[in-house]
Amino acid sequence: RHVRVAHRSRNHLGILGSLMGGDGRYVLNGDWTVSPPGTYEAAGTHVVYTRDTGPQETLQAAGPTSHDLLLQVLLQEPNPGIEFEFWLPRERYSPFQARVQALGWPLRQPQPRGVEPQPPAAPAVTPARTPTLAP
Repeated sequence: RHVRVAHRSRNHLGILGSLMGGDGRYVLNGDWTVSPPGTYEAAGTHVVYTRDTGPQETLQAAGPTSHDLLLQVLLQEPNPGIEFEFWLPRERYSPFQARVQALGWPLRQPQPRGVEPQPPAAPAVTPARTPTLAP
């Protein structure tokens, strides 16, 4: 149940606590207040919130999550799109896959990737300079 959400805009992602503890308070970016980047506790896991000086904003939760997460977007401009990905435990994947297919949603399967070890790069050799005397 790893979760990753990212987008590039002046909008902000928020996490509401109502499904995570019943108190209805925002864990992150709520009530028209933007939270600082950092690590937050939500849904029984740590959520890492990053925001650079540009319009990139990312939420990552390594999981597993113990409760549902309710993600919201604080719109300050038209939404250019949000990238969202998550992983389910194998025992929960089949029912989810059937439901997604029934709704006609695209489902991207994880693809294994092989990475070949690379030899370490040789350090650049700079020839030594010989001091010269000015006439």
